[in-house]
Amino acid sequence: MDILNITNIIFASVYAVVVGAVYLSDSYVEIVDAEYRFTSLFNVNIYMALIEIALVTSSIIINRRGIPKIFMKYIGLFVPLEIVLLIVQVFNPRYVFLSVTYVLPFILCYIIFHSILFDEVTGCQNKMAFQSHFQTLRNKNKSFKVICIKFPRLEIVDNIELMDIVKRRLSTEIRSMEERNNKSYAYQINDYTIAIILEHKSDALNRQTTTFLKRRLDEAMMNWEFSNRPEYNMIVIDDADSIKNVDALDTYIGFLFEHETLKKSNCYEATAQDYARYKDRRHIEKCIVDIRNQDDLNDPRVIVFVQPIYDVANNDYRNAEALMRLDVDGTIVQPDVFIPLAEKVGCVHTLTRIILNKVCKKIYEIQDYYNFEAVSVNVSLSEFMDYDLHDELIEIIQMNGISCNKIRLEMTETMTNDEIEAIAHNMQEFNAAGIHFYLDDFGTGYSNLERIVSLPFKTIKFDKTLLYKSEDDPILMQLIKNMVEVFKNHGMVVLVEGVENQKQEELSIKLGFEYIQGYRFAKPIPVGNVESYFEKKSKKFA
Repeated sequence: MDILNITNIIFASVYAVVVGAVYLSDSYVEIVDAEYRFTSLFNVNIYMALIEIALVTSSIIINRRGIPKIFMKYIGLFVPLEIVLLIVQVFNPRYVFLSVTYVLPFILCYIIFHSILFDEVTGCQNKMAFQSHFQTLRNKNKSFKVICIKFPRLEIVDNIELMDIVKRRLSTEIRSMEERNNKSYAYQINDYTIAIILEHKSDALNRQTTTFLKRRLDEAMMNWEFSNRPEYNMIVIDDADSIKNVDALDTYIGFLFEHETLKKSNCYEATAQDYARYKDRRHIEKCIVDIRNQDDLNDPRVIVFVQPIYDVANNDYRNAEALMRLDVDGTIVQPDVFIPLAEKVGCVHTLTRIILNKVCKKIYEIQDYYNFEAVSVNVSLSEFMDYDLHDELIEIIQMNGISCNKIRLEMTETMTNDEIEAIAHNMQEFNAAGIHFYLDDFGTGYSNLERIVSLPFKTIKFDKTLLYKSEDDPILMQLIKNMVEVFKNHGMVVLVEGVENQKQEELSIKLGFEYIQGYRFAKPIPVGNVESYFEKKSKKFA
């Protein structure tokens, strides 16, 4: 194959020299009987062009496994047309067709390199071509399958050399797949994702193609000779034609790549239930976005529950944690479902403002009639990146006519060094206004004790998983007890959450926790009923 390619280059060079020499010597035409006529050298030009086309065509046929399908498609269209034009030129010397033969390759280059961009290594067209193909098939109501292959390590590691190696290996597998199924089309979505459309030829062939592709990728990973093996995840959507549009497909693919199965296996075939769950999630997302756009601090779709917190020393309830629920067309959605979606679409801050406003309204109603300390509200760590967060939230509290010390803010432990400056700034401003902080879910993040102590946290909430594991682990139990003492010695309050039975209650008290939260003492209740857990003030102070 290398010899043939070298022959092509040499012949093309000779061809260019001959054509140039003839043109410069003005030997293409001669004057006979006062008329211009082509000389025999003109036909030499045509014959050499035909030979060059023959050599190129031979090279294409021999190297077809390494040539992208998009090239083969257009070459199959243009090369025969070039040959026909050149032959017609031989038999019709009075008319010049050569200019047309020069234009066609330029058109080919324009189509491939400008109109439909493609990756030069893999030979795949880009994301726009994929979307166009998808929409065309969808508009024609044709049945097809979509396969997506992602290399997660390439997404998080900026390694150009590794990307190039992966692309070259991948191009081999793509060519093999295209040979096996001529109705398969591969697209380079980005540096770490390949999408494949399998037009319906037969169910058996599509299944075989999917199995073949996975086997080839597994073999490529197994035989990877370098230490930085990229690994891959693959999802298969059999009923891709049922998806309404490109945007829905794009988000659905993202949804599938988050599937739990991919944590155990590198391949997952989507089911009808997956698409139903995806549509439910999209519906929730739209609701959240609409809540943000409406920006109504009293939006009825945001429902507030509270969970009272048991005070061990006083044997009563003086604090509670506010918990959010979402009403989506009559269905109550739990926070573990909608909070990640709200963070994804940038709406979590609006939800925080709404729940804070509703909690403040309730506190204003009961503060003169019941004894209690405060109600805590969770604030996303991402919100603390706004240096003006304290002004906005304090304004909501004061607008409702309550003291700032009636509100506590809860923050998760998973903070990084890059975020500390903004976090510390906001926490200092909140503390100055009388708002104390809870460090939520302690034991699930990666913050060290030095960082925790350096920030103005008042209460440390131990995650329930630590408590559960310590029941059967005496070493962990002693470690928790020691940490509880350390925090107390630094003037902090310690609280454990998730206590569900008597054994866990007794263990929590034994470990030295001052406050206990969990179903053992109180389940979440609507915020309107929170006063049922608080002690009434005496009439003379009411």
